[in-house]
Amino acid sequence: MADAAGDASKEPSTQDNVKSAEKAAVNIQKRLTSHALPIRQYLESTVVPLLMQGLQSLCKERPEDPVEYLANYLLQHNPKKGPAGPAAASGTAVKQE
Repeated sequence: MADAAGDASKEPSTQDNVKSAEKAAVNIQKRLTSHALPIRQYLESTVVPLLMQGLQSLCKERPEDPVEYLANYLLQHNPKKGPAGPAAASGTAVKQE
C-alpha cells in the first residue's frame, strides 16, 4: 500500500511532464508551420499589414526622414513586442514633422 501512495504522489509530476511536452510540441509545430509557408504567404501574413499601416502614416505625415520615420513606426507598433518596446520606454514617439 505504501507503493500506491507513492505512485499517487508521482502522478501530478507525470501530468505536468505531459503538459510540458505537449506545450513544447505545439511551439515546435508553430515554428515549423511558419518556416514551411512560401515566402510571399509568410510576408503577407506577418509583415505586410503593419508595413502598409506604416506607409499610410508616412504618406500622411511626410516627414523629412521617411526611412527613420517608418523604422520608428514599425518598432513602436510591433505586435510581437507590445507597447513596451525601447522607444516607448524612453518616451520617444514617431516623429511628426
